[in-house]
Amino acid sequence: MTEARDWEQLVHPDEAVVVLGSLHAFVQDVRLDRSKVRSVQVVLDGKAHHAPFFDPWGERGLISLAHHPMKPNVVYAATSTGLLKVDLQQQGAVDFMIPNLRDVHELTMIGDTLWIASTQGDEAVAFDIHQERVSERVNLAMYGSTAKVTATPEDDEDARQQDEGRELVVDERDVVDKFHCNQVFEGFEGDRYALVHYVMGNQLRVTQLARRVARKVLRRQANGGVINLTTGRTIPLNLKGPHTVRKVRGEYWICDSANSQVNIYDPEWNLKERIPSKGWVRGADVSERLGLYYLGISEFRRRYLAVNPTIQQTPNMVQAVSMETKTPVGELALSGIEQVTAVYVVPREVGLAMVELR
Repeated sequence: MTEARDWEQLVHPDEAVVVLGSLHAFVQDVRLDRSKVRSVQVVLDGKAHHAPFFDPWGERGLISLAHHPMKPNVVYAATSTGLLKVDLQQQGAVDFMIPNLRDVHELTMIGDTLWIASTQGDEAVAFDIHQERVSERVNLAMYGSTAKVTATPEDDEDARQQDEGRELVVDERDVVDKFHCNQVFEGFEGDRYALVHYVMGNQLRVTQLARRVARKVLRRQANGGVINLTTGRTIPLNLKGPHTVRKVRGEYWICDSANSQVNIYDPEWNLKERIPSKGWVRGADVSERLGLYYLGISEFRRRYLAVNPTIQQTPNMVQAVSMETKTPVGELALSGIEQVTAVYVVPREVGLAMVELR
């Protein structure tokens, strides 16, 4: 484990790395008391600083953040069921009380629209930040049966080889959501995409899945990928439990969470490279100034270890990876959380303001 003092060189003096964390979603995984959760931690000056203002928010903690480049003093924050606006200058917060947000994952700012991944509702929700209202709700069900699927024989064979002899643990929520949308994002060509666990929807019958969930193990080929919400094209990428797409120097970098790796794709979604990592990878952002990719890594849940004792357990941490060499250059362990939910690079003054909120 890299010493904390080394992180003085791993975060640019004009930047801060914000790491969000929470409790696990299911009670059988939870071991930390909710009052002990340190949901927002800001890495600067060589260590992680606690931002206590955000501690009470959400049933489990904060899930994601977003900001508009023209509004540096405003941060949008999501709990699993709500969206809030934080004024860092006035030190106040507003809950927009948006109905029917369920198991929110990533927030993504595209232009003046904040896109919310309402995961358990199988929805992509658009929020107009100027009018401060929901402007669109996209139900992913419209893509499951009519979308054109693009896959290559090489992709299918690669998935088959990866999946042989392996077990994938699934959550009970798979019975509820069909696509498990984790993020809405803009592609290099300007189209809008959704990152999902199941590109054609989870086709398993509920009764069949329920029996398998009871055993906590599901053997099946991964079909995580992206759906082009603009054209309807569906692109399977053979991902298992994917999270967090970032555009990095003309490439898409995606956390292939259950496989403990980051997959790198060209703009046409051809796989170029894989970066192995530790634990469950989720949450990432980029410092172009230092050429670093910051990656959130979570401990595997109790159920995962019970099913597969060969999994190598790692602490919750943020890892710095060189974008040039694709190798880790530093790790910083985190306390007060059960899982990392998101990672962001922000201006230093924004990170400091978050720590100093009262």
